[in-house]
Amino acid sequence: MKKIIFAIFMAFIFLAGCGQTSEDHASGEQEEAPVPIDAVIELPEKGEPNVEVAIAVTVSQEKKPVEDADEVKFEIWKEGKKDASEKVEAKHSENGKYSINYTFLENGLYHVQSHVTARDMHTMPTESIQIGNVEEEQHEHSEEATEEGHHHHGEVAIHLEKPEVIKAKGQTPLAVRLKKDESPLMDARVRLEITKQGTNPAWVDMEEATEGEYKADYQFSSGGTYIITIHVQNDAGLHEHTEVEVTVE
Repeated sequence: MKKIIFAIFMAFIFLAGCGQTSEDHASGEQEEAPVPIDAVIELPEKGEPNVEVAIAVTVSQEKKPVEDADEVKFEIWKEGKKDASEKVEAKHSENGKYSINYTFLENGLYHVQSHVTARDMHTMPTESIQIGNVEEEQHEHSEEATEEGHHHHGEVAIHLEKPEVIKAKGQTPLAVRLKKDESPLMDARVRLEITKQGTNPAWVDMEEATEGEYKADYQFSSGGTYIITIHVQNDAGLHEHTEVEVTVE
């Protein structure tokens, strides 16, 4: 009788262990990476000073219009004057299109970059427009700068992954996924600038864990609202950044 009871007891332990292993295996599976958003800028190649120009960006995901973008802004600057750029918030019209009307005041070559934040992702494509008469040497300077990688004309999707609930005083795992032209962006330098109002920013260097995925842990010192600025650079001259607001309990 004791042998029968012992056998039943051991069988129960074995089945429980198998169930736990299956659960552990299931919980260890990686979640599928989100599909990046696409953003295509629409603007004419040329314009005239003091004449209004229509500028638009069409946002989509899996070829379907994104009607619920969190924020869409256009950053506009004259060639060589990025520090004096102007940002203008765009309005949604239909079929994922966000637009503004903008008046350029001077002749010159201008760059238009759309900052699109939607569905926990960010992308910043850039296009150029010639206003009035532009000297040939200015065109040559622009082309040389592009060849050297000083200007980024492309599309990088930046996605921050974080826990749904973040608590102060504990280690919080953070991950950044990068994609360019539908492929993982590898060998980038990714830094997080973490700021709470009234305090100095903290800088966190991230390490590439898998292709296009960068990870780091961070301990938030107290509860409140933080701004995480994600800085992305590489040796090809890429320099992008985006901001994400997080709440810490």
